[in-house]
Amino acid sequence: MENNIYKTRMTLLAKLRDKHDNEAWTDFVYYYRQYIYNIARRMKLDHDAAEEVVQIVLIQSWKKLPDFNYDPSKGRFRGWLCRVTGNAVKKYYRDNLNRFVELDPDATFSEELVTQPEIEKIAEEEWREYLPKLAWKNVKQHFDNNVQKTFEMLINGREISDIAKKIGIAESSVYVYRKRVQDKLRIEIKRLEKELG
Repeated sequence: MENNIYKTRMTLLAKLRDKHDNEAWTDFVYYYRQYIYNIARRMKLDHDAAEEVVQIVLIQSWKKLPDFNYDPSKGRFRGWLCRVTGNAVKKYYRDNLNRFVELDPDATFSEELVTQPEIEKIAEEEWREYLPKLAWKNVKQHFDNNVQKTFEMLINGREISDIAKKIGIAESSVYVYRKRVQDKLRIEIKRLEKELG
């Protein structure tokens, strides 16, 4: 997969014009599947419903992207993906309204339950959380196990002294590891931001 993650957004979107380019669709799913799922979950769907919405959005993307003309001056690609996801969630709520009422008779649903500005806000917040996680997933294999464990403990809020003791390294090594990872992450986040927009 490592070679696949260095394609540009324009190249990927151009390749997606061919519905049968399996490599391009594998890349698309790699980059965007979890992001779509996270948006659906933030829009109050449970795991199974969010998974169903992901499948709907991926199928819609497969149908629409061959004719999609990306114009960066009109907005980011993820803006389009956000609208498709928001519409899929709304449709899911409408199509399953009876089931939701059975689960919670006091719940009310209207078309305005999730407005486009709310969806865009959710999607933007999710992107800010998702991008560093995707970057870490992409670069972590470049570091040995001690560096990976150190960084993951740091992002989980562990104290430097605790990390050093747990891994069996000097505290100064924790700082060095953190700096090495942060430097690589900055580059990868910048690349992803440019390519996935």
